[in-house]
Amino acid sequence: MNKKQYLMILGLALVFEGAQCQEHEVFVAHGSLAVLRCTDETSALSHPTGVYWSRVVGDVKKTVWRREKSGLEFRPVRDPPRANCPVPNFGKADYSLHIAETTSEDGGKYICEVEGKTRMVKVINLRVVRASFSPAVVVEGFRTEAKCHVSPEKRFEQINWKRNGKLTRRTTLSKVSQKDGGNWTCQVAYNGGVVEATTSLQVRGIVTPQDDSLVVYAAVGSSVSLPCIFTDGLIPYTVMWNRNSTTSYSPLPLPASFNESAGPSASATIRRVEFGDEGMYTCSGMMTGLNGEKTKVQRRMELVVARVLSSSSSSGNRPMTLTCHLSNSSQITSYEWLRVNYGPNDTQTVTSVQKTESFRIQEVNEKDAGEWVCRYYRNQGVLGNVTYELHVTGAVKGENSSSGNKTAMVMGFGFLFLVIFLVLFQMYRNYRRKKTILLYPAMETIVHQATTEREQRERSRPKMAEACVGDPKPVCV
Repeated sequence: MNKKQYLMILGLALVFEGAQCQEHEVFVAHGSLAVLRCTDETSALSHPTGVYWSRVVGDVKKTVWRREKSGLEFRPVRDPPRANCPVPNFGKADYSLHIAETTSEDGGKYICEVEGKTRMVKVINLRVVRASFSPAVVVEGFRTEAKCHVSPEKRFEQINWKRNGKLTRRTTLSKVSQKDGGNWTCQVAYNGGVVEATTSLQVRGIVTPQDDSLVVYAAVGSSVSLPCIFTDGLIPYTVMWNRNSTTSYSPLPLPASFNESAGPSASATIRRVEFGDEGMYTCSGMMTGLNGEKTKVQRRMELVVARVLSSSSSSGNRPMTLTCHLSNSSQITSYEWLRVNYGPNDTQTVTSVQKTESFRIQEVNEKDAGEWVCRYYRNQGVLGNVTYELHVTGAVKGENSSSGNKTAMVMGFGFLFLVIFLVLFQMYRNYRRKKTILLYPAMETIVHQATTEREQRERSRPKMAEACVGDPKPVCV
């Protein structure tokens, strides 16, 4: 308060006989409700007849809200009015002024005058704290600065900043990233009190993933999505994907089933992951900044491919070792092997077998056939799983195998018995036929003679034909 204003307010207080003049400071955050306290601590005014609220603007006192002795209430012409005194509180000797949705322009000096049996004058200095960024919307990689405004201005020894609830000393961001986005809070300490004002920083660019720490896990034979999503309304004019080795960072070709989309979501999909598709994948987009300048934003993510390795073939009652193999297991803290069985109506039963990287089956038989799942974890959180289908072939020993051998043996003996029976039956039929012919020897002689004479006539026919050829008067009998 300058000397001129102080003398003016002091003179105003002396106008009222026996008036009490008090001065206070009130700090509020921008956009919040400001309550300027004006109460009668002595409770001498049980029924006040007039309350006047005004504000000092320059050297002029302007009415904010007033209530005459007659009960008539006056307010400035404003739609809707943001300042008022709750009249029901007057019975409690509370004449505080309430200002809704406070702005920086509301800061300044306010005067509360209460006229009743005694006169009371209070001066309240309202200071509005506002947090902001310049610029408030920024593209990744560009600069912005956090500012804490106090209106009217005042120098404070302690101003702290919090980002998403955590204290930070960074107020100038030379290269903004998605991690810098969110709520920033300016914390001002005054006279033993603290007021906080919060603002939001919007960072345009790639929102998913936020940084280069993303690791995607996929099993061989499955499909996987590599996310690359830009800010809503921000469409880059070029998007490019490339792949590098995780060790040497040398360029590698993209998988054969790699497919990328366009638009705000530039995410890519590998329709069928193969062993060897692992590596570092980079999504980059060229965009235009807020001032028309060109800029490039990109995200790097690692694809880890998982598969199950078996130590031997699944046949012949031999031991087998199943190993859960990942192209990069540096973040894996534990493994778990699960047995999956299917029942009627496609019901599924999952049983935990062992919690190690490798699982050994001592004797492989038909009951081990089916689905085995290796699940891998990081700090008790599941990262992914890979399935191995065990097919059992060949002569496998065991209860089921013995039963199969017995069945085959019975079928073999049955077939052999059938062959022997057919042979014996044919021999019996031949024997019966021969025996039946021997029962009629005379008939057999007649049949034999008739057959012999027929054969002799057939042999003599060619000779008779030759005798007739060339004879002028052949006589052929």
